[in-house]
Amino acid sequence: MRNFLIFCWALALVLVGQITHFLMLPGLSATEDSGIGRIASLISLESADRNAVEVDGIRFEIIVPERVWSIPEKHSSSAIPVKIGLRITNQKPTPIHLTRFDPQIVLGLEIVGADGLPLKGKGIRDRLMGLRMEQLACPLVQAGKSVTFFLDANLYWRDNLLHLGGSDGLGGGWNFDNLKPGIYQVRFLYGNSSSVAPCYDSIQDPKTRDPQVLQGLWTGQATTPFVEVRLVQP
Repeated sequence: MRNFLIFCWALALVLVGQITHFLMLPGLSATEDSGIGRIASLISLESADRNAVEVDGIRFEIIVPERVWSIPEKHSSSAIPVKIGLRITNQKPTPIHLTRFDPQIVLGLEIVGADGLPLKGKGIRDRLMGLRMEQLACPLVQAGKSVTFFLDANLYWRDNLLHLGGSDGLGGGWNFDNLKPGIYQVRFLYGNSSSVAPCYDSIQDPKTRDPQVLQGLWTGQATTPFVEVRLVQP
């Protein structure tokens, strides 16, 4: 009787093991699945680190979700938007105040062609035209928090030349022209040399209200790593 009970117990353990194995995905065990999850997390962190640089306890990361950009039809008046952004993370133990996100002064985009030469960018500004209210503010970033800014960026044709550009959100625009299909490197150059700047509240109307002069803004320079993008014909 005792041997029979031992046999039944062993058989039950075998059946449980077989059922558990059947319910798992083919080729994976619980240990392997957990390990793959950890590896995926490490790869994600390493990828993010390759796109970021840290300066004075502040992390600057370039964000380009899509690395292949489709060129619009040459005789089309439509533009194709592309996403290029900068995430700034405060890794200090205290809050920091950033100056306004100005694509023509503070937040520059650099583009390098396949020949290794940088493209020349252009910018114009007409005061108080085409303002983006959030860009008139000087964001306060708490310890451990981030703020992300995306350029208004589009691919479009003008005068038979392919442009990448858009509004700068502060009354003007920026662009690079004469782009062609191929591989390019892009990165952000962030720089602020003044700890004092006029800033608006995000709900203020700049045409009727005066800005508040803020002091103690973060000053410094940061250059993100290059990210490779490819322009392709439709």
